[in-house]
Amino acid sequence: MEATVNRGTQTQTQTQTETDIAVVGGGPVGGLMACTLARAGYTVRLFERGPAPDPEHPREDTRGYALAAGSVTLLDDLGYWAELATTAAPIRRIVVSRRGGLGRVRMDAAQMGREALGQVVPAAALDPLLARARDAAGVASHHATTLAGVEAAEDGARRLHLEGPDGAWSCRARLLIAADGVGSPTREALGIPVQRHRYDADALVFDVRPSRAHDGEAFERFTDEGPLALLPQADGRMNVVWVAPPEVCDARLELDEPARMAALQERFGWALGRLHPAGDVLRFPLQRMHAPQPFAERALLLGNAAHSVHPVAGQGLNLALRDVADLLGVLREGAQPDGRPAFVADPGGRHVLEAWARRREGDIRRIVGVTDFLARGMRHVDGLLGHALGLGMMTVDRVPPLRDAFARGAMGLRPVPRHTLSRLPEARA
Repeated sequence: MEATVNRGTQTQTQTQTETDIAVVGGGPVGGLMACTLARAGYTVRLFERGPAPDPEHPREDTRGYALAAGSVTLLDDLGYWAELATTAAPIRRIVVSRRGGLGRVRMDAAQMGREALGQVVPAAALDPLLARARDAAGVASHHATTLAGVEAAEDGARRLHLEGPDGAWSCRARLLIAADGVGSPTREALGIPVQRHRYDADALVFDVRPSRAHDGEAFERFTDEGPLALLPQADGRMNVVWVAPPEVCDARLELDEPARMAALQERFGWALGRLHPAGDVLRFPLQRMHAPQPFAERALLLGNAAHSVHPVAGQGLNLALRDVADLLGVLREGAQPDGRPAFVADPGGRHVLEAWARRREGDIRRIVGVTDFLARGMRHVDGLLGHALGLGMMTVDRVPPLRDAFARGAMGLRPVPRHTLSRLPEARA
């Protein structure tokens, strides 16, 4: 059976319908996973429901990905950061505060001997880079292709039923990776259960242009409605993530831009001078979702398909990138004579999936718990409890070891298999 394979701008017909690894979902997480696995020596096919990118007519995208310092290190080890750095906005300082309450924590990269606590990378830079990286690594990318069904594992593989530009076809894979988002059709097809909690809140996301230069400063402000974050962008803009109950979001979307900016200014303050609108407003419902066992036979869940967290503290994508790094670490089984890492022959073996889930369990539980507490526990803190919280924040701010420990957590500086990542070949031989 034939399938159409898109690599960059070239289209070719192939009859091969077997692969070592099938990745469903071509966003930043699925895309990075696909190209690193191909560089490790596996045959990889990526299935993405969206159209193939057009280098001649790139779509406008003003989103920014907030990467913690640990994620930047990961991309640097893989050889992708140098290009991204030219368009990234460094986060040099983070100010955490409470509206109407005492206490503030200010984290400064310079005080920790670092250039930045993190970076904000334009989606318009990261997505095309990963598309080129997949092509260079030999990933077979199938666009405009959806998953119609998944068969139970048999003879060491799963058969995927797919629908694409040329009709229905199938592919056998020794490992199926679902990276198709929080609503993951692949997870549903696999029957993997999840735990969900719908927050009584939505997020309005948009850009503003401040009258004062942001100078790499990011803000996380806790209010009685929910957290309000402003992240620096490379061209002087700030990306706003404004969380509030759904009915409040309804009302704010009904406002004209001047009135909406006035409401934002009243909530945030004047640390950046006057804020001017700089783009459309998007709305996202917020939920916590977690798959206690993020794998099934010959299949695993990656990123938002496995865990979706509240956007407070910007931990979601960074958590998912550690999923990617740790899978490479688990798949490694030694070194080749030239010193490059050697990887297990069967990437979908039960022992591999169980080892990966054990390695990820603690990190995921910690981030889910912390973001849930910040989202819900900081909304209605007043009286003596509010005073104690304010004093605690002041203590953290004034005691360098406590402040630095707080900053290290925000930067995502945890052990990742750096030797494995930095020694991957550029492409499969």
